[in-house]
Amino acid sequence: RFVPGIYTASIILGGQEANVEVCVDSHQITSVTLAPLSEAVTTMYPLMQPSMENLAQQIVSTQSTENLTYSDETRFTSSVLIQAVDQALKKAVNTQ
Repeated sequence: RFVPGIYTASIILGGQEANVEVCVDSHQITSVTLAPLSEAVTTMYPLMQPSMENLAQQIVSTQSTENLTYSDETRFTSSVLIQAVDQALKKAVNTQ
């Protein structure tokens, strides 16, 4: 299903870049993280890290970015993160 490795997708927030990193083995998503988060990003976007942790837990447990739950206050942040995870996962898919 996947080519094992760590795949990234960049998010630009207020001129600052953050990377969503998706780690996969040949069969499953093993972790999803946000790195590096500069102090400027964490100050300007305080919901970014907690949103990523919530989504990462759900993605690893369901092996999908579909039907994830998040609060209304993190809707925009969560949708940006999910799009980045999807971008990274596209790079990981084994096309053979």
